[in-house]
Amino acid sequence: APLAALLLMAQSSVWAAEEGTVQVSIPWDAEGEVFNVGPTTMAFLGSLRGIVYVENSTGEMNEGFIICPVVQKIDLNTGETDSTAYCEIATDANSVVYATMTCQGKPGGCDGEFILTAGEGKFAGITGKGKLRIRSPIRALVSDMASGSVLRVGSGLAVITDLNYSIP
Repeated sequence: APLAALLLMAQSSVWAAEEGTVQVSIPWDAEGEVFNVGPTTMAFLGSLRGIVYVENSTGEMNEGFIICPVVQKIDLNTGETDSTAYCEIATDANSVVYATMTCQGKPGGCDGEFILTAGEGKFAGITGKGKLRIRSPIRALVSDMASGSVLRVGSGLAVITDLNYSIP
């Protein structure tokens, strides 16, 4: 959605119904704490921050800023993960998109959905969704950490393909 908003800002200043499909890349950093939540399960509670890069079908690029509180459960035996993040994407002080990222995966990767849930300003009423793939080293980092330890991850990537959006 923030990606769609950026695209729309570049295309037109007219407030009219808009629909489209964009591709999105989000390099991110994360910080939070890890906790034992079962004999072989840890949870990461924290936030990720990054820059959202949106590309439309003609190759035009736009960007915004993203911050998401995130919860990720990690099975230390199998490496399977289950994650949910609630995101705020801002293109300027008055243009904000809200989205939810959910994914399940194995060590190093997580596949799921990126869903646009709401917006403010020119993105009021925005809806949409796309396929999400996250690359993260969190699983490798938490295996030997004590419950309550602080974890900083400096190199993750989220890619959203075929993000379809609609703004009324």
